Amino acid sequence: MSFIRKTLDRVNFLAEYAVCALLAVMVVVVFLQVIFRFVIRSSLPWSEELARYLMVWIVFLGASIGVKRKSHIGVEAVVAMLPDSMRRWTSILVNALCCVFFVFMVHYGRMILRVVSSQLSPAMEISMAIPYSAVFVGGALMFAHCFFQMVELMIEAISGRAVKNA
Repeated sequence: MSFIRKTLDRVNFLAEYAVCALLAVMVVVVFLQVIFRFVIRSSLPWSEELARYLMVWIVFLGASIGVKRKSHIGVEAVVAMLPDSMRRWTSILVNALCCVFFVFMVHYGRMILRVVSSQLSPAMEISMAIPYSAVFVGGALMFAHCFFQMVELMIEAISGRAVKNA
């Protein structure tokens, strides 16, 4: 269990740095587009497309980071009124439902990749599999984090004690 946690922590660490790098590149590209459009009076034809694809990757990687940190929004008012044992099982149920959704994301992301792999983007002429693979990668990361959290909660609920955060 510790090996899986360490592996997911490393993957999340890489995702965090990737999001930071992608965001920095996106800021530079958008800034250059503004300079070129309003100062030089000639726009860069590829900048808007690149910024859009970077944003897609940032969103899906950021969502996986949010799942890892358990920082997505939730309705805690109802759950807070439940006894401890019911809270654990409610959290397990929520994680299970999220895992089902993430499996659908991965499945449809894989199907989309098959369809768009031969298509090229209009301005940059890169394979459309690159931007669309964010759905697959983000869904897979979200599933991995959510599934591991669900397993930890199940172990905690069965044993009746909190799982140590090593």
